[in-house]
Amino acid sequence: MADSTLQAKGNAIYVDTTQDWQTTPALGKLLTFSSGVPAINASTTVPAVAVVLDARTRTAVGTTTYLNSLGILGEMPGPMRGLIDSASVPLFFGDRVMQAASGALTKEVTGSPRVVVGIVTDENGAQPGDLTEITFLTPCYLTY
Repeated sequence: MADSTLQAKGNAIYVDTTQDWQTTPALGKLLTFSSGVPAINASTTVPAVAVVLDARTRTAVGTTTYLNSLGILGEMPGPMRGLIDSASVPLFFGDRVMQAASGALTKEVTGSPRVVVGIVTDENGAQPGDLTEITFLTPCYLTY
């Protein structure tokens, strides 16, 4: 449908050229947007909308440019890498993960307000600080 006005994309990966996510290590961290500008999600209860898949900085002829790939949560066709928070407990295949205040992920803790964003699908599980395979879901706010 080359003449379609819908302009549908084949994936939910977006390019961001506004931020230096390489100097501020952000691979696998969750993001929110404010007026179209991405920022590391620093909340455990405000749902994130994307994850940093790739971060590149290039300087040529005195000009620095950024080329970052962002994956929209709940819209990716398969698993992506997510960063496990340094304060998290070890994770196992099938564990649900929630947002941590650092923008990283941590094991779901029931009984308090939280936003569940994915499931660990790395067969080896994950340790705190790991960049591991997560199947991201549409963020789900839970209070039970």
